[in-house]
Amino acid sequence: MPKPSAASSAQPTPTGGAFRRRWSGYEGIFFDEFATDSAWIREVGRINLPPLESCRAVVLHAEYRTHPAARGRETPLPSLTCAVPGQPAQLIRPGHTPWSVTLPLPADAATRPATVTLRLGGVGFTNLLAWLGRVTGFGPWQRFRAQNKNRQLRLLRLTTADGEVIYDFSNRHAPYAPAFARRHARLGLNIVGFLSADLGIGESARAMVRAADAARLPTSLIELKLNVKTSRSDRTYGDRLQEDPAQPVSVFHLDPPAARDIDHHHGKAFRAGRYNIGYWAWELPEFPDAWVNYCEYFDEIWCPSDFVREAVAMQSPVPVLTMPHAIEVTPPAAPMNELRARFGLPTDRLLFLFLYDLNSYSPRKNPTAVIEAFRRSGLAEEGAALVIKTHGAKGNETDLAALRAAVADLPGTHFIAETLSRADLTALEAACDVFVSLHRSEGFGLAVAECMALGKPVIATDWSATAEFLDATNGCPVPAPLVELQTNVGPYAKGQRWAEPDLAAAATAMRRLAGDPALRTQLGEAARRTIAERFAPAVVGARYRRRLEAIAMR
Repeated sequence: MPKPSAASSAQPTPTGGAFRRRWSGYEGIFFDEFATDSAWIREVGRINLPPLESCRAVVLHAEYRTHPAARGRETPLPSLTCAVPGQPAQLIRPGHTPWSVTLPLPADAATRPATVTLRLGGVGFTNLLAWLGRVTGFGPWQRFRAQNKNRQLRLLRLTTADGEVIYDFSNRHAPYAPAFARRHARLGLNIVGFLSADLGIGESARAMVRAADAARLPTSLIELKLNVKTSRSDRTYGDRLQEDPAQPVSVFHLDPPAARDIDHHHGKAFRAGRYNIGYWAWELPEFPDAWVNYCEYFDEIWCPSDFVREAVAMQSPVPVLTMPHAIEVTPPAAPMNELRARFGLPTDRLLFLFLYDLNSYSPRKNPTAVIEAFRRSGLAEEGAALVIKTHGAKGNETDLAALRAAVADLPGTHFIAETLSRADLTALEAACDVFVSLHRSEGFGLAVAECMALGKPVIATDWSATAEFLDATNGCPVPAPLVELQTNVGPYAKGQRWAEPDLAAAATAMRRLAGDPALRTQLGEAARRTIAERFAPAVVGARYRRRLEAIAMR
């Protein structure tokens, strides 16, 4: 969780709750046991349609059936008026044979939802008697409460002009046809985030672009206009950025409290009429009570790990799903010696790499643990070296100075404090032999996953999100009992719990890897396979597609 930047004082209201912008569904239509293969209308029914790009008309299929309990004034069959906005209404007069009526759609049906309104005729008096029977309890009127006259008009299905079923009313539990939803759903994503920012939450958005591209999902890439402390120099997707969302689903990569500033910076219309998803990371088992209300800005929440999902889902009133980061790193073509020379690193030493953003909270990233474990390993005296890469020095000068002081007595330690491009960061990871992360908690662990993808052995705390993909078969997990926070650390509140990695075990892992090149190779290859199997863009993108299909069926 990065440190917050200055935020707008504007406090726009949330969307008003989840699922209020659904277009599929129906109302005023009911099911009974008289004819279980169809539905009936009490007086007015409405069927909502999704945008239909290649459809100019829909067809309503229905029939009349005489109800055996209908008598007297209930016996005459009702008529039906069918109306679609912008088109003439059509009147259907009673008849028993199954019939169908073609309903032309409005001109903008390809881009906007439409509603078919069905209104029964000739039922006003019997409906009045049904109402009077209900409110007065008068015996002779009680039989009208069943509305048997209305039940004689039966809705069978609604199809396209080509016969493709949109609603099948013989399936009373799910009339909206899943096959239709999957074939015709607009599955594109508006990926909204700090797409050019040099920080983890920016890489989160860029990772989503990679996954969506791999799944061939249409995307609109939109740079968040919210304030951010770090530079915006990553131009990976600079030529694809646009101002306005063009897809039906928007995913916002931001910290939960920043949700209140979306409307202020992007306008209230930005979220309107779309299915909005918050992509959140959080690093402790308990999601803050004060942040629960930010769920109201979204229809659902996506998280990068099960660890985060479990924390958020316990508090969230909207659905919470795990959608991990897509990891794709291309190993540099240059040889190791050339890579090391680029960063001024020695070519004849075993290098242990630790990197983190100073805009994240140092006590959670726990750099002092890495330094102390390396000191205890004694490897500095045997020719190994520690490489520390930091980012975000501006505004964090005190933390940076403390970090430099902590390694003053470790000979050969290399410090890299400037901002690196994505390609250079990958080159640095490839140039080192082992990656170390003795964090107290991670919501995912991008650097851990990236180094694993490069085939590097990783030493990491055996708790929180990294424990979901790093174990003894593909890395060196470090035991870490949980301890209680004694003070507030940014958003991490006193009384919560996080890990305290065992420094002796970490030092032992360092010595073990240093003395066994074959083990380094074995664990690195297993790590590479793990990331490729679980977090390749195509794998993650397939998860997006399945979820978007499910959303389209709502």
